[in-house]
Amino acid sequence: MFPTIWGAWLVAVSGGDFATAGRLLDELFSIANTAKSDAFMLQAHHAAWPTFMMTGSFSDARHHITRGLALYRRDAHSDQAFHYGSHDPGVCAYVCEALIGTVIGFPDQGVAQIREALALANDLNHGETRVQALAWAADLYQLRREPREVQHYVRLLLPLLEMHGSPVGMANAMMLRGWALVMQGDTERGIATMGEGVSAWRATGSRFHLTYRLARAAEAHLVAGETEAGLELLPGTMDQNADMWLAPEISRIRGELYRKAGRAELAQDCLQAALDAARVQEARLLELRASMSLARLWRDQGKVREARELLAPVYGWFTEGFDTRDLKDAKALLEELAG
Repeated sequence: MFPTIWGAWLVAVSGGDFATAGRLLDELFSIANTAKSDAFMLQAHHAAWPTFMMTGSFSDARHHITRGLALYRRDAHSDQAFHYGSHDPGVCAYVCEALIGTVIGFPDQGVAQIREALALANDLNHGETRVQALAWAADLYQLRREPREVQHYVRLLLPLLEMHGSPVGMANAMMLRGWALVMQGDTERGIATMGEGVSAWRATGSRFHLTYRLARAAEAHLVAGETEAGLELLPGTMDQNADMWLAPEISRIRGELYRKAGRAELAQDCLQAALDAARVQEARLLELRASMSLARLWRDQGKVREARELLAPVYGWFTEGFDTRDLKDAKALLEELAG
């Protein structure tokens, strides 16, 4: 029964049905505890950490990652990839820890974790696991706003996707490539590539990482100056039981689109919502981005002191990642506001 329930959990998560996924998690842990099986318990944690990650419960997700990695033994468990999700649980733990670590404000630790994932995936020499590791590496560097690194990992990923990938994986790679092109100034080609990727992704019916993929696509339209196209991509309301891990970015990018369109009141509401949501999740990177966006809006309205007082303590919290674009931008904005 355990592999069957695990498969049902995977279907629920891929379809964005986190209420069902949560009930199935309870069943997985119940069976693992009854059987007193480390192998089952590892896979129960393996199901738990992405569930909590995608619903924005980062501390719970990290708890299950820690517990899972404590159980994981490469020689004993690497064959689990053939029975559970077509990828290695150890690699999955490292990549999820990398993304969560980055979002909660430890971007350097995120890079260290993704390197662990890539090294293990290469050592295992399992095609689907390497696909996962490379895809998540591209996602990580997208979160860090490093388009050249995104392009690098997409280039490595595409040949493997042809052998071991899926339509969802191929669509995601196209969206990442499109985002990277736009961020490097190749706007027309980037938007076209992004559009192809979004269409291909929607055709699959997948709702896996829905908020992240929509936010990423809308940001490309924002940078390209296509405000209406960006707003059309974003959902009007967020289902609180759905994929919420980057929900603050949906509100922030919508606010930035409204700001660019000259709709300051709507921009204020969205940016404040983004800031509040990031604080609830303790997602320091997203809090920094929302603070910067709101500070720019207030600066343009002449509220310079309020803008500085909002941003300074958020920036001051960080202890690493000062070479990332977000922290460089925050520092530059604070210097402007101080001047």
